[in-house]
Amino acid sequence: MTPTPEQREAIDSYGDGLDQVLQAGAGCGKSATLRMISQADARRRMTYVAYNKTIAADARRSFPSNVTAKTGHGLAFDPRYGARLQRPRQTAHQAAQALDVRTIHGIIGSTPSVMTDLGGLKAMTSKIIMRMALDTVERYCHSADEDLVQKHVPQYDGLRKARSEVVKLVLPVARAAWADLQRDESVLNLSHDHYLKMWALSKPTIPTDVVLLDEAQDTNDVLSAVLLAQEHAQRIAVGDSAQQIYSWRGANDALAKFTTELGCPELTLSQSFRFGPEIAARANIWLRLIDAPLRLTGWDAAESAVGLLDAPDAILCRTNAGAMGIVMEGLAAGRKVALVGGGSAVKQLAWAAEALQGGKPTDHPELCGFASWDDVRQYAAEEDGSLEVLVKLVDEHGPDRIVAAADGLVSEQQAELVVSTAHKAKGREWPAVRIHGDFRAPKPDQKTGLVILPREEARLAYVAVTRAREQLDDSALDWVRTVTAVTE
Repeated sequence: MTPTPEQREAIDSYGDGLDQVLQAGAGCGKSATLRMISQADARRRMTYVAYNKTIAADARRSFPSNVTAKTGHGLAFDPRYGARLQRPRQTAHQAAQALDVRTIHGIIGSTPSVMTDLGGLKAMTSKIIMRMALDTVERYCHSADEDLVQKHVPQYDGLRKARSEVVKLVLPVARAAWADLQRDESVLNLSHDHYLKMWALSKPTIPTDVVLLDEAQDTNDVLSAVLLAQEHAQRIAVGDSAQQIYSWRGANDALAKFTTELGCPELTLSQSFRFGPEIAARANIWLRLIDAPLRLTGWDAAESAVGLLDAPDAILCRTNAGAMGIVMEGLAAGRKVALVGGGSAVKQLAWAAEALQGGKPTDHPELCGFASWDDVRQYAAEEDGSLEVLVKLVDEHGPDRIVAAADGLVSEQQAELVVSTAHKAKGREWPAVRIHGDFRAPKPDQKTGLVILPREEARLAYVAVTRAREQLDDSALDWVRTVTAVTE
């Protein structure tokens, strides 16, 4: 493959020995560019840090032998963790018993409770405290912080006003959990994020001459800090800041960190090989809105069109609930439907809703802040558009039908229709894509009248429209023309 002028500039910059940031738009050949860089210098040891196992495996097959391809977890893994990672699944209830949450707090007798945002009391059982503590440990493990502190305790819908009470209950348990996880004979189950954090805290030196970081825009701070500390190596970070869509689970834009902390040049790859000019033009609407550092050029050899689609290959949704609604419509029409990532997440939500409907608490992170299903309904109507989609789905179909539909899914290879959230569609592509209507238009600000869109929502829409190769139906996003401001 002959390098484009932009790819040639990146290869030449590597040859000058410079640390480098490469902003690569959707479908613009970032992996091919990294491969060209590695092929340009077979004498040096290189470590390619991949976003997931599949990408790492592909790199091991296609990159030259001087390149070691691993995920961040692969770099941190030690065989001594193997047995702990293979333990049977541990529920939050089992974890609470193993760690003895009640003893940590000296709880004797009645279960503590907190006041919800809607004015009712929410029982904080040991199971729920443990679930929140484990969420807190996870957020800490994604960070570059040395200590586990209050800011790592998540904010929970329905419990924002009770923040201080929640922190008092959760933080001591989270610290006890982290202390336990660092022991070889821990009573809690070890996860990949746990040992990655322990590795990072040890201040490791990676035995390599060059670090190639892929998908850098969605790198957790814990891994970014480790790679930035490899001062003995030349560091190249590649990604697309406009595709940063996982900040809600601890990922940050390492491209910005590399530029700021290393003072390295920022180059671009803007020629997309995935789609033609019409789809590129739709993507550029979102890139302009967020003031991205590049604009895409569509591939003239690719025939692509934008317009209404009756029979797309894939439908991309904003929420799990929206995706499940499309799944149920497809199954009712007798179609074979696949859901990217499977139906497990949707089933967990349905079971959590069923528990609340039956007057029981749930430790599901999206619903644990509510004391009843009526509270979820009220909160969704007053505060939260994303929960509104879930409430509508549950109230129309019921948890049992949702679970049954999830069990009726087929593999993508067997499917007539693939359904996905935009988050799970990242890194994927299909010939014909339709964007679902649960990408809600923002409402005008009551004080200023401005129509303000969160930046991450704009980035998610950009990811969604760039999954199509040949045909795109993004009519559900026509509201973009009404947006007057973007906010963090």
